[in-house]
Amino acid sequence: MNHSTDDDTAAPLGESRFRRETAHALSTPLGSLLLQAELIDHYLRQAKLPQAREAMATLLHDFETFGSQFRSAFSAMADIAEESTDRGDPRSSLAAALAELGEQCIPTSYRGPSPQLALSEAALTALMRRLAMLATESGMTDATLVADTANGQYVVSLGGAARGDTAGKRLSLDPPQALHLAVAREIAARHGGHVSTDRPGTLVVSLPLAPPRAEG
Repeated sequence: MNHSTDDDTAAPLGESRFRRETAHALSTPLGSLLLQAELIDHYLRQAKLPQAREAMATLLHDFETFGSQFRSAFSAMADIAEESTDRGDPRSSLAAALAELGEQCIPTSYRGPSPQLALSEAALTALMRRLAMLATESGMTDATLVADTANGQYVVSLGGAARGDTAGKRLSLDPPQALHLAVAREIAARHGGHVSTDRPGTLVVSLPLAPPRAEG
């Protein structure tokens, strides 16, 4: 399995560039809202009131969705800054993330080892939260994190079954999922890890293991 990434996924973006990436993730749904507003204006000019009302209902629904995504952009800033003194344990961090999200996310299972990692519990929980939301907003019915360790690295892949997907496992990385992906990449990069999307439909996160505790 190839876990290599380009420089954009292997190094922290920094606050300024991360804000640009976040804004880019929101640009597609914002553009869609503007097009819908123009369509409503067109219908009104043509006195097509039924079509205008239908388009307005769609716009209001999509605007609520965009509002949620916009709030997520601000929470993203908090997620990448999460720190604590405790070392992260993947399985317990996933459980904490799922407990926080509640019914907002789909069932997400975990398979494989769960070693202590070289990033804080708070940062790892924030990362797991983004992975769970990425799977959920991709339209999956369930998700699975499959973990392994090798050469001082912890590697976990995210996959799952999509609605009506009889062919296998798929994971969407398009907007608005791109925001969750950007946050996951930044958290991993800030702690010496990286995120790969080389395999279609699967996301792979690599993080360094915690160094052995000194005996004393």
